[in-house]
Amino acid sequence: MVVAVGALSATVLTSGITAGTASAAAVLGGGSGIYVEQLDDPNSIGECTLTAIGYDRENRLVGITAGHCGEIGARIAGEYSVRTGTVGVIAEKSEGNDWAVVLLDPERVSPTRQVAQSVINGVAPAPKLGDNVCKNGRTTGFTCGPVWEANPEYFRSQVCADHGDSGAPVLLGDRVVGMVVAGADFEAGPVTIDLAPCKGAGDFFHQPEISTTMDLVLADIDRTNGVGAGFRTF
Repeated sequence: MVVAVGALSATVLTSGITAGTASAAAVLGGGSGIYVEQLDDPNSIGECTLTAIGYDRENRLVGITAGHCGEIGARIAGEYSVRTGTVGVIAEKSEGNDWAVVLLDPERVSPTRQVAQSVINGVAPAPKLGDNVCKNGRTTGFTCGPVWEANPEYFRSQVCADHGDSGAPVLLGDRVVGMVVAGADFEAGPVTIDLAPCKGAGDFFHQPEISTTMDLVLADIDRTNGVGAGFRTF
């Protein structure tokens, strides 16, 4: 189980996610911002980031994001394609390991491998201590930093992230190795330093970020044997 210390989703007031007109497909990929319906509050939505888009073993078009972004049944809209309306719905999620699978409407979504500077051409195992990884989030954009702590389930790094970056893909080159889920205090031996969340590129003194590994996320999704099982990038 991954413990999230300060989840990085954000909630804003809005009129809600609508059915839309589907006049143009939303171009979405790993790093795209999404709006997530909050089923417990019809007057608000969550802001999060897609980790990756691909197909499951049933060839359904699916996306992955952080589990704390919304509940099963919540509708999803693209941040920059709200006129398209609902592009998918959360079909599976894990509270403990903090992932969610979004079943996407192939008539309303045009998947892309590239979002801004990041390109996703597959999934790779967890990074090692000292690796320089990069993330692409809807709030703080494309940023890079070293891995401070690494294990098979999660890793802690100095990539920049803030509220809304939950779900952001963490990459080694063009391979997704993890998903941003939370910020954490900086720990140096017995000393704990409370740092503020990162505000964007160039902000060098900020709290480290915790990311779940894609190995953990995809293995956990496979165990459900539901929507998203057998995920592969397109």
